[in-house]
Amino acid sequence: MPGLMVGALLPDVTLTSTRGQPVRISDYRGHRALVLLLLGESRDAAIFERLLALADHYAEIRQEGAEVLAIVPGAREAEEIARVHPFPFPILVDADKRAHCRYEAVERGALLIADRYGEIYFIHAAAEEHSLPSVEEILSWIRFTEAQCPE
Repeated sequence: MPGLMVGALLPDVTLTSTRGQPVRISDYRGHRALVLLLLGESRDAAIFERLLALADHYAEIRQEGAEVLAIVPGAREAEEIARVHPFPFPILVDADKRAHCRYEAVERGALLIADRYGEIYFIHAAAEEHSLPSVEEILSWIRFTEAQCPE
């Protein structure tokens, strides 16, 4: 991901959840670390599996001071995903794919982890030859980001 870099701030975007609520990425700054899972247009099964795993471990993720946001390209796709499983975190609609472009995740999708101040600590572009990090690895990154910015 040449444009996004570890150490940079997450690009700020405002999206609408499948429940009709606006969600702005920068609203989490100063409050919670973020795990952003962007589903690509290719509907990668590994990303959807990771989405389900994050839902299964959501209480633990929240206990670590983080929030999960799933960003889906297209309203119909987002509604379909929200119907499949009662996800405990926001499923956000990126109808014009502006967020996917800013996060460089249009085709295959991506996973990003940022600290509570919006600094990117981890970027993983989804690709067929690479697997996504496990939930345990994601939790480890969340803990690492928190250790870097204690209060």
